[in-house]
Order: sequence, then C-alpha cells, then structure tokens
Amino acid sequence: MPIMRNFLEAIENPDFSDLFADDLSCMNEQQFKLAIKGLRIRDRSREVAYRILVKGDSRQSVIDDTGMQKAAISQLMSKIMKNFREQLTRNGLVYKEYVLPEKLEPVIDAVEEEHLRNYLKESKKSRRS
Repeated sequence: MPIMRNFLEAIENPDFSDLFADDLSCMNEQQFKLAIKGLRIRDRSREVAYRILVKGDSRQSVIDDTGMQKAAISQLMSKIMKNFREQLTRNGLVYKEYVLPEKLEPVIDAVEEEHLRNYLKESKKSRRS
C-alpha cells in the first residue's frame, strides 16, 4: 500500500468526500429512494441530497443556493450514504467505489459486467429449482 500511503501523505487534510463529491451524480432515482428509506429528514434536506446525489449538482452550488452550511451538507451526505449501505446489506448487496488508473476502467467494467451476467444467470436457475 505504499502508493496509497504516499497519496495520503501528499494531502494535508484528506477529506475524500471533498475530493470526489462533485464529479457527477452517483445515484439514480431508485437508489436515492432506497438511500433515504426510513430516514427522518426534512423536505429541504431531502431536496439538497437529491440535487447532489441524483442531479449531480456540486455541493458548492447547493450551498450558494440554499445557504446551508458545508458541515451540515457533509453530515447529511454521510447519514444518507451510511443508510444506503445498510439498506443494500439488508438486501444482500454491497456498494463499492473505486479510484484507479483510467486505463484500467474498461477492464474493471468488463469484469463487473461478466460477474453480473453470471450472477443473474445463476439466480434464474436457482429460482426455477
């Protein structure tokens, strides 16, 4: 893990949510519904989370538009992502994110697609039995 250690040492205050939060949307509508399932959050907070997670708005633009504090938005996102992972686990699923060299992306995509295809094929077989 020397590469990761060097990466972390190069960052004075490693807040990974800030490094990768504003790329684009990271959830579709159904994933968002699952992520907030069972949470008691206000309508305004729900809209903020929706803008960031589904529409892909940057946190800064949401802060500028709503006047919410950066810390409040970070706390909201952490709460929702924690709940999302818990909801997935209850359904026998996991959530994974990768940071890897760009040239490996097609390889990882192909592996994930192949494993998903095999999983769905096996699931179909087991339901027929």
